[in-house]
Amino acid sequence: MTAGFKVKLCGTTSRDDALMAAEAGADWFGVVVETNFSPRSLTIEQARELFTAPPLPAVALVFEMPEPRLEFLVQTLSPTAVQFLHQEQPDVQRRLKAKFPHVALWQSIHLPPAGEAVELAPVKEAIDAYLAAGIDVLLFDTAATVGGKKKFGGTGITADWGIIRQVLDTIRGRVPVLLAGGINPDNAAAGLEAIMPDGLDLCSGVEASPGRRDPDKVRALMAAVRQFVHSKGETKQ
Repeated sequence: MTAGFKVKLCGTTSRDDALMAAEAGADWFGVVVETNFSPRSLTIEQARELFTAPPLPAVALVFEMPEPRLEFLVQTLSPTAVQFLHQEQPDVQRRLKAKFPHVALWQSIHLPPAGEAVELAPVKEAIDAYLAAGIDVLLFDTAATVGGKKKFGGTGITADWGIIRQVLDTIRGRVPVLLAGGINPDNAAAGLEAIMPDGLDLCSGVEASPGRRDPDKVRALMAAVRQFVHSKGETKQ
């Protein structure tokens, strides 16, 4: 764990990579579950090993998973949190919160790559609806077409940090917010400086290949976060 900013390492596909995240000092590891566009996706059955006595709190990421299957996931894996990659209906989140109050619900807010136009009003309206439904954590990420396929997260592409800052400043303090989308050891400090989120969420930025984590990049990332905190001479609360 780093002082002041938390880190989630996502796209975990093996026990070794989960242990690597824990040893490096990350706060969570994420597992993509039954998500067609992701090369890191596991079935619920394949993911079971990672969620059994995990070395860190484990987050299950889902995309358009049917509600009965979603409930089965929670019952089978007992994740610390479920992260919605798609723009889920808040009613589904309310029902899940009522049935499984011990499971945190995270929502990804996907923006286009930097340089593309963004309408802020719908984004803010969606965030208000998620918060009203009981979402516990928000993540700002990038949605982009990669290799002819639309991907929601795991793109390695940054969104416009200025736009994210505008949105975040209207909701700051209501729930923790993580910055994702194209973060890597080289730009992690810049992302923290620009956004001042509660933490970072990385996937491709610390990989050797999709679904296989690079220990050198993980160490460099955690060192960059710690160095940023040290350079500020303060601990973010």
